[in-house]
Amino acid sequence: MKLLNDKNLMKHYIDKFQLDTIFDKDMSPYMKLFLCEKGEMICKIDDELEWIYFLVKGKLKVFNLLLNGKSTLLRFSIPLSIVGDLELFKKYKVKNNVEALNEAIIIGIKVDDIRKYAGEDSLFLRFVIENLSHKLYTFSNLSALNQAYPFINRFVSYLIAITSDENNNKLIDEIKTNNLTELANFFGVSYRHLNRVIKDLCDSGIIKKNNKEIVILDYERLKDMSGGHYE
Repeated sequence: MKLLNDKNLMKHYIDKFQLDTIFDKDMSPYMKLFLCEKGEMICKIDDELEWIYFLVKGKLKVFNLLLNGKSTLLRFSIPLSIVGDLELFKKYKVKNNVEALNEAIIIGIKVDDIRKYAGEDSLFLRFVIENLSHKLYTFSNLSALNQAYPFINRFVSYLIAITSDENNNKLIDEIKTNNLTELANFFGVSYRHLNRVIKDLCDSGIIKKNNKEIVILDYERLKDMSGGHYE
């Protein structure tokens, strides 16, 4: 992550998301602005929690690692969301991997400063509770999505999520697929099943597979096939 020493940009995001209203105390002196490149890890499982991050631009992918070595998608996070709230008060190590899906900007506050100055702040605690409630809702939504729709619809929803910005506006048409086996594990399906779904979408003229790249040809039809949204 790259530290951005830009006071005007910091003020812009504080004002945009009214971050000054979620604390009883002025926490701006303890805030740092960071730029995260696409694919950069914000935190990893079993890291010591050192920062609380507020996502103010971009989209993050949150996923877990199972005991069998396979990973599973939990959600995508958009502004304004928090990274580290689950671990903050119980002093857990980081529970999930968090990756920047595209270029992202986050505001960080050291955990020690949060605990010292906002650990009993009712405004901040209410904000944390609201965000934890939203995460519980999205987890329930993901469980319902996985049970209610065939894999092809869930895969389409995933393609939409990773090619759009935080406002669900299309950003890109091309997706790198360096490891289809890893992607299949991500969804808990076989490599053969994933390839069959990709072929069906190619045969329908919705996407095109070029070596290690998927190109979206018909974004509107892709959205029509979506089995809901990962959020």
